[in-house]
Amino acid sequence: MKGNPRSLLRNFILEMILYGVLVVAYFLAVLRFLGEPLMELYESSLPLYAVAALILIVAQGVVLEWVTSFLVNLLGLERLE
Repeated sequence: MKGNPRSLLRNFILEMILYGVLVVAYFLAVLRFLGEPLMELYESSLPLYAVAALILIVAQGVVLEWVTSFLVNLLGLERLE
């Protein structure tokens, strides 16, 4: 295992905090900009709403992982992989 375990734990905690902030920001953005359209879609077509929700879930995971990885690399935090 390369690196100091304390340093890796600290970096892991920082990464989780960063990821948490990004998830909250994403939630608030979706609530503000997509809340009403998603509610209308839910009321008009439940299957289409389910597909849209799944697409948003996958997009969230991919984009937030990319942004978090980019920021962790930018900050030079060591990762246990």
